[in-house]
Amino acid sequence: MNVEYFSEGLECLMYCGRKLSPEQRILIENSLIVLLQENRFSGMYFWGRITAIKNDYYIAFGYTNDCLKDRKYFYSIDQYQWQLLPFVQSPKIFQATVLAPDPFFGDPSLQTYVKLDPTFNIVANQVISISSPEVIKLKEEERLAAIVFIISEESAICPRGALYKMVDGRVIPNQMFRGLNDLQIENISYYQLYRLPRNDLKTNLSKRSDYNYAIDFLDTIDGVIPLNQAFTLNMQRNERIAIIKSCVWLGMTFFHKLNSRKHGFVYLGDGRKNFDLLFMY
Repeated sequence: MNVEYFSEGLECLMYCGRKLSPEQRILIENSLIVLLQENRFSGMYFWGRITAIKNDYYIAFGYTNDCLKDRKYFYSIDQYQWQLLPFVQSPKIFQATVLAPDPFFGDPSLQTYVKLDPTFNIVANQVISISSPEVIKLKEEERLAAIVFIISEESAICPRGALYKMVDGRVIPNQMFRGLNDLQIENISYYQLYRLPRNDLKTNLSKRSDYNYAIDFLDTIDGVIPLNQAFTLNMQRNERIAIIKSCVWLGMTFFHKLNSRKHGFVYLGDGRKNFDLLFMY
């Protein structure tokens, strides 16, 4: 959620039960403004909160040139001092993060041990050997960085037209974006994933008859698996605000005001994936 309309955005999310206390609002908003100025970011956003046993983690991110490629994530425990999240590249760290059975404790230096799934070697459609499960030592700070990346990749949303791709390849917020209208706001195909596209450009453009190369390069949420079950869309405040909730990552909520450039997402949850989604319908 953009710091420019931080308080107003949180008020929009109160309709679905997601909120912060007034003291937390003031501390986070003021500290993020300072963080924005110190790092000379072009934009600063509040990502959300991951609930832990001892201390909750508050997450924010900012960017300088490209709002998709240049994002830097920060975390805070006291909502005032922000630390840079490490950049995780190891696939085993991501696998261990998803398989970690214990909740977050609230200590970034805490180390736990996670057993990975066994691997199978298959030749000619036959299992010839099975390797023993590997045990990974997982630091909570790395686990926090990995889960923030995974949740952002799978459930962060922006409306169509909110991001603009420049001729040099940079992606920036579209200053000409004026919001979705009455006919568009309830159509789930007008919402895109706030990350680098994974589908081919031709695939995304072929879905629309009114395609635009500069804004339709992102993947739309109507193609997220499981189809028609990953997100739910509801209208609030006399059909003036669209609220989209992720059913895969419970706690990720997105809002967009009708005919307005104001939109954003916030995650308020425990960092656990909803593996029971397919059994809930």
